[in-house]
Amino acid sequence: MKTTDKPILQDFHIEGVKHINPSDALEAIKSGEAVMLDVREINEVKLESVPLDRVLNHPMSVIMDRLSYIAKDQNIIVACPGGVRSVKVANLLLMHGYPSVANLEGGLTMWKAKGLPFESNLSFGGCGCNSGTKLNTNDTPLKNSFTANDFKNLKRI
Repeated sequence: MKTTDKPILQDFHIEGVKHINPSDALEAIKSGEAVMLDVREINEVKLESVPLDRVLNHPMSVIMDRLSYIAKDQNIIVACPGGVRSVKVANLLLMHGYPSVANLEGGLTMWKAKGLPFESNLSFGGCGCNSGTKLNTNDTPLKNSFTANDFKNLKRI
């Protein structure tokens, strides 16, 4: 796996974490040389994903609970939207004895910018007022996970 000690495509870095550019990452994943560990939360992955077999989702919020499911005997490329969360998780994996870990440099934002495989369920167009909200037969939005009453105790700080 072709990595660098310092990032070129992003500013955030933790000493000791290696980086891999998106094109080299894709090559390593497609050749079976590495797996990509997507540390975005489930709701993020439902909206946008990398449609490759060797991409695993283990959200950062539960990564400690998932360590036993991540094999140490493989090359791991850690990915998130911009490379910040992934650098932190890559550092954590290194501290837990994973020998071959690299951050996806520039994150999935750079991955998409280079035109690499990516699927999106985001809807574009219109004003966005009710984008993605399905209407029932009465033409009113389906019940969301919150109501106006949820904000009654909100304080401005």
